Amino acid sequence: MNFKISRIYTMRYTNRTVLSYSIYIVLLVIMISVTEHQIAGDKSTYLAYALMVKGFDTTGSAITQAGDGEVTIKNAAGNIIRFRVDQKDELRAYHCGIVFIVYEFSNGWIKNYKTYDVNGGLKGDDEFQDLAFVEYDIRNMNLLQKKFEVLNEADGNIKMDDKADEIVYMKAYDSKNKIIMENYISSKEYWNANNVMYRP
Repeated sequence: MNFKISRIYTMRYTNRTVLSYSIYIVLLVIMISVTEHQIAGDKSTYLAYALMVKGFDTTGSAITQAGDGEVTIKNAAGNIIRFRVDQKDELRAYHCGIVFIVYEFSNGWIKNYKTYDVNGGLKGDDEFQDLAFVEYDIRNMNLLQKKFEVLNEADGNIKMDDKADEIVYMKAYDSKNKIIMENYISSKEYWNANNVMYRP
């Protein structure tokens, strides 16, 4: 192959490479633009769902989504609302028609959680005495903090049967606000609640 032919081939290869690279850049920009638009749309939809539960403030909200379609919204006060959506971003129920779970905190400690139906009304778990609302009362904060240090170190993977220490008192209510259970719970149970591990 002489120099002239070699130069022609080189020019053709360079032109094709530049063209391919340019097309790749354009497609990448379009994909990013569409993705950003989709995420913005999702956020708007998710915040609208959160507002269906009366009293949940969406101010300063941070939104995360798990692979199973579960959406978690944490507001500026540290309170959390959770719900699930399908591939079309439509609400999808948990167990027994429960759609929303709201966790309320005070200074980083969970105070209560409530479950709601698709209309934002209090909804209990039909298989657990209509359980709809659980509240927690910390009776021994100093001891609880010590227990949490151990639990956090073990990432919760440790047995802690310390109900007799009377650290946290729990009251459970049905959807009509009638008490169905009340007792002391272990610090491990409260740790699970504080890390919002409850699902209907």
